[in-house]
Amino acid sequence: MQTLKVELAIAGVAMFALGAFVATRPTDAEAASAEPPAVRAFSERDFAVFDRGFLLDDTPCAVGFERHMICFAPSPLEAEMRPGMTVAPDVPLVAAEFRVIVETDLKDQSLRTVRFGQSLALVDPETREIVDLIRLSAPDYASARPDGLTKS
Repeated sequence: MQTLKVELAIAGVAMFALGAFVATRPTDAEAASAEPPAVRAFSERDFAVFDRGFLLDDTPCAVGFERHMICFAPSPLEAEMRPGMTVAPDVPLVAAEFRVIVETDLKDQSLRTVRFGQSLALVDPETREIVDLIRLSAPDYASARPDGLTKS
């Protein structure tokens, strides 16, 4: 009988400790650990999710998603684009394809991921300023960054 009381006391202390731990835990700790922080720049992982140099119905494709049968054609706009530049008001800021947004890292909610041909831009929709840019047709990540700038 005496050992039963000791075991119940130990179980009670353990339950109290568990309850205290749960009660004092910050309420948003679980959400913060489950959701990665949003970023304001393209990463090397973003560059790596795209396929390069594949055939799509016997047609060469420089960059796209081979598994989703999506090929990105070049755009005359992308040659002029640079971070800090303001996108002209007559150029629509159409969000990139759903697949692009899903496959790349989570970006800051205040920015819009826009695809111009074979380039991705993070654009502030209020000011239309290009915050970051990556050229998907480049041979490697360092070359994909404007002026060889590498942000991760």
